[in-house]
Amino acid sequence: MNKKQKKKKQKKPSDGNAFLKKLKAIFKKPEKPALKQEAEQKEMPEESEIPILPEDENINEKSAVTQYVRAALLGFVFLISSPLIIMEVLHENPDTRAVAVDAPAYVPENDDPEAETNEQQEEQNPEENQETTEPVLAFVESSPSYFDDALFIGDSRTEDIRDYGTLQNADFLCALGLSAFKVINDNPVKGVTLSEKLSSKDYGKIYIMLGQNEVADSPESFKINMTQLISEIREQAPDALIFLMANLHVSKQLGIDSPSESNERLNVLNQIIEEMADGKTSFYLDVNPLFDDEEGYLPEDASGDGVHPYATYYPQWCEWLCQHTITGESRLAGLPAFDFGRGIEELKKGKLISRKSWGNEKIWIELVSDEENQIMQMKKADDTRVLWTASQEDMLADDWYLTGGNSS
Repeated sequence: MNKKQKKKKQKKPSDGNAFLKKLKAIFKKPEKPALKQEAEQKEMPEESEIPILPEDENINEKSAVTQYVRAALLGFVFLISSPLIIMEVLHENPDTRAVAVDAPAYVPENDDPEAETNEQQEEQNPEENQETTEPVLAFVESSPSYFDDALFIGDSRTEDIRDYGTLQNADFLCALGLSAFKVINDNPVKGVTLSEKLSSKDYGKIYIMLGQNEVADSPESFKINMTQLISEIREQAPDALIFLMANLHVSKQLGIDSPSESNERLNVLNQIIEEMADGKTSFYLDVNPLFDDEEGYLPEDASGDGVHPYATYYPQWCEWLCQHTITGESRLAGLPAFDFGRGIEELKKGKLISRKSWGNEKIWIELVSDEENQIMQMKKADDTRVLWTASQEDMLADDWYLTGGNSS
């Protein structure tokens, strides 16, 4: 046997130092895929095969292994237990969890509880507060004689109302191509200016339909011209009712052939006109629903040029005007009405009530008290008072309204 063979035989078997080094390397390296770890675990010797280190050797290596193992165990325990700990904390503090998830939005406190109560009462009884609101004047129907003191100002469609309509006693200041700009600049209409026409008669109603010949211009300039026109009329006829008439729609084909005259542009002007009406001394009249087709255009078969209705349509237009007048009855028509049951309740509150069908605001019913009883009495138009008992018709009527006064 030679010396090399003797050296091999004298070589000691590997102790636990090699295993410790390998263990350290495992902890230092990044985590490997699961399949590779399983393969390495199969190659590692079982616990019984691991050699035991002598107590007096490699103490530092043993201490390091212990620290690695403890760290790994603590990390594993933390991962498992942390969700349970969080759930337990939330369970023990349900109020905190509710605030975080379902906290209601902040609502400022009302410093005036009485005001809040009044608002609630108004919401619950809206009808009881209607008497404090100024009534809207409603359109009522009148005969053609209503227009005996009326002046119509307009373009060629207004000429057609004069020529083919039924308002024979009305006056007209109209011409083909007339515009608000021309009127305010005192352009004579068949030799007569607006100022001269208004000075010739005490008009009670003035009807204006202008805009068709200004539809291609800017809406702002039209608004300026119309505002000045109304102002000049008010200056010369302060007591006259002013009716601002919407421009009549054109046909669909005309809007396609001439986009500058389309209904879209006309509606812009009509909106300006509507906003000028205050509902007290000036009123907006829109006859378009009477003539419009289902798409909102003047029907093709109702006009030869898409702008002017045929002559047969103007009596119908005049009839519509008769159905939209403002008279002394308009205030009554615009007042909110109720049945006799509520009328009794209003009488108990000291209010005065009347019926629209009586047609006279100087007639009303009031509740008066003597030493023993409460009785209803009627105040008549001549200011006399008589004992009043409701008839069956009165009790079933639903046209009762508040006169605005209180029992004396």
